[in-house]
Amino acid sequence: MLKKGLCLLLAVIMAFTLSGCADTLKNLAGSIMLAVLTVLGDDSADQEHVFKFVRENEAELMEAIQREDFSAFENQGIVKDIRAEKTVVDFSCGGGGIGSGTSYVGFYYTAEHDMAAVWCAPLSADLLKPAGNGYQWQQKNGDNCYYTEHICGNFYYYEASF
Repeated sequence: MLKKGLCLLLAVIMAFTLSGCADTLKNLAGSIMLAVLTVLGDDSADQEHVFKFVRENEAELMEAIQREDFSAFENQGIVKDIRAEKTVVDFSCGGGGIGSGTSYVGFYYTAEHDMAAVWCAPLSADLLKPAGNGYQWQQKNGDNCYYTEHICGNFYYYEASF
């Protein structure tokens, strides 16, 4: 229901914007769009909270990974979604934005300490360059960006923007 309403609202805003209506209608459309973005919001956790969460729950996270049962962490605290694959477990901690302003935050487990194992990383860890306390990849001629930093054990923090 919310998605249908949002699509309808965006269609109306786009129609006003593209129709060449008076500047007041365009300003109104911009204000409505800003309000929609504010309501939709950005639910991503900040880096400090992710690091604290992982360090405080490392033993429980490891048990969940070994049992392949993540029910204790699903939709609790900062964890919004969990995806387990062959070589990595991704714990999404939210995101936000639209279009080229989209960003995601989370942490992942990798037994091999592979900083390119998570879904948003470049194809190879060789493409990562030192940045801050971690490593970063920036797409050439584009706006895709990935940052990762070791938290503890086999856990790594990530930020991705597109």
